[in-house]
Amino acid sequence: MKTFIVLILSCASVFGADISIRVVTTVRTNDSGSITTMDVFTRDGQTNLVRYTSTKSGAVRIRIHRFYYHGLQSGEFVASPKSSGFTTEAGSPYSVSFEFWPSKDVRSAVIGSKDGVILDAFTCTNGVFYPADISAIRNANDIGGDVSKLLAPANVTNTTPGEFRNEVEQLIEKHQDK
Repeated sequence: MKTFIVLILSCASVFGADISIRVVTTVRTNDSGSITTMDVFTRDGQTNLVRYTSTKSGAVRIRIHRFYYHGLQSGEFVASPKSSGFTTEAGSPYSVSFEFWPSKDVRSAVIGSKDGVILDAFTCTNGVFYPADISAIRNANDIGGDVSKLLAPANVTNTTPGEFRNEVEQLIEKHQDK
């Protein structure tokens, strides 16, 4: 295989305000005309997503997304024109979850700690994952932390229905614009 091009892109303009995300793209072709693209995404210098895409005659043959956190692979999402699937890494200290659109297309992926903290997140458009902006991860953790406090057994059992309703309304108001 011959390497045609290696691009180092600063993706601040592509990914919005999150200047900590970088991508290195390598494109190779072989004698049969198959083109393989490898995109390595990093956040703050640590690899968090490696995407391989194989195409031939302009059609995607297979796309593989490998998700990482702190140097450890957490899972892999593989998609071809007729099917897709996900595998988690055995023994990983992290959880990986997916959100789907009503159409059953993948919307996002999240790497989390076992106690529910979002460590990294990825948006998905047309079957292609990209690292989410760090501000979205922070907002999600803020909301999740507030919901955890609200639904903690001690809070639920020691709060009157009126107080609980007031706390829910305050939570909704606090996070309404996020």
